Amino acid sequence: QEAASNVLVAVGQRFINKVMEEVLTKFQPGILPHYFVLQTFANLSVSNVFGMVPFLNSILGTMLPMLGMAKQDHMKSVFCYGKSRL
Repeated sequence: QEAASNVLVAVGQRFINKVMEEVLTKFQPGILPHYFVLQTFANLSVSNVFGMVPFLNSILGTMLPMLGMAKQDHMKSVFCYGKSRL
């Protein structure tokens, strides 16, 4: 899963719109996302700063209400990691 996330980040350096279109389908309001979905967002934000700017509003708007749903420590840490990178 980490390798797949890294591939998406590498492809997202050049084709950010296509990558975000696919990853955002796995990021739905009210459903806690997979750990690597959030990690992919964070790593994409670092690797393609300007490409991620149009997506920040939708990502943060979906992520902030989910913070209370993160009960396990690994999910709490990836939410913090994601928020620090976005």
